[in-house]
Amino acid sequence: MATDSLPCAPRRLPRRVGLKRRALAGLAGLFNACFGPREQQAFGILMYHRIANPPPGQPKPTWNVPPARFEKQLQGLLARGWQAWPLRQVLNCVERELPIPRKTFVVTFDDGYANNLIHAAPILTKLHVPATVFVATAFLDSKRPFPSDDWPAAGLPGVPSESWRPLTTEECRRMSASGLIELGAHTHTHADFRGREAALADDLRQNLAVLGERFGVEHPAFAFPYGTRSDGFVSTPLIQAAREAGVACALTTEADIVRAGESPFGWGRFETQDYDTSGTLAGKLGGWQSALRRLSRTTLNSWRRNPL
Repeated sequence: MATDSLPCAPRRLPRRVGLKRRALAGLAGLFNACFGPREQQAFGILMYHRIANPPPGQPKPTWNVPPARFEKQLQGLLARGWQAWPLRQVLNCVERELPIPRKTFVVTFDDGYANNLIHAAPILTKLHVPATVFVATAFLDSKRPFPSDDWPAAGLPGVPSESWRPLTTEECRRMSASGLIELGAHTHTHADFRGREAALADDLRQNLAVLGERFGVEHPAFAFPYGTRSDGFVSTPLIQAAREAGVACALTTEADIVRAGESPFGWGRFETQDYDTSGTLAGKLGGWQSALRRLSRTTLNSWRRNPL
């Protein structure tokens, strides 16, 4: 299918990363450093997108962690005693009801940017960190930005294509051949499937067909595009449609740890930011950021019901 004829994908939801959110991340990191991870029967999943150096004279890339920061984040987590597992290994343990060490984390990338190979893969190899790249297969080999890419500089003359272009088929083969990076499903077109379970099923079947025919990937992990429940991008009917399509799991973008006994069809992930340190990521993976966010919401709701 030509990318020109694809249904229009919605732009990503605006990111509001202000001082409050940064302060919460810092506080979570501090709590984790003092008290260790919460809820001992749990683990966490990190979500990345773009790994690129910001081009000079251009707006700051969205959904991006520069390579040097990316390396420091992972290196710091490893130094703090965290261990990176392949998503497939975590799924196998859950299926067999085997314990997963608390300080386990999984690295994932969404969409399938070329910089995942160019910049991220060498760092993953250096640190021996496995990862899953969820690929929107309609855009493989495209010379245009992803329709969902909200970075104004994507595709402009003079902006390095490695900072925005999708992976090629050959690049995916090289990544997969490394043995460290597995390819996952991210739908074929990265479209808006809210309330359209049949459309998701059809699109996901195309996605799985490409992954199987080109790369020999069978029964892959799956991550929902956009991935939020509150906005309708994830729902029980959509999860059921994904399950019936034959994927191994269905990940969301809900920022929370994965607790023992939770179905892999609905696991959350923590979005990483360019300001994140290994300490703030440990706070997320340790469950403190989610706990503090829930506490702040509960306190705010209580104050609204009973103002002074």
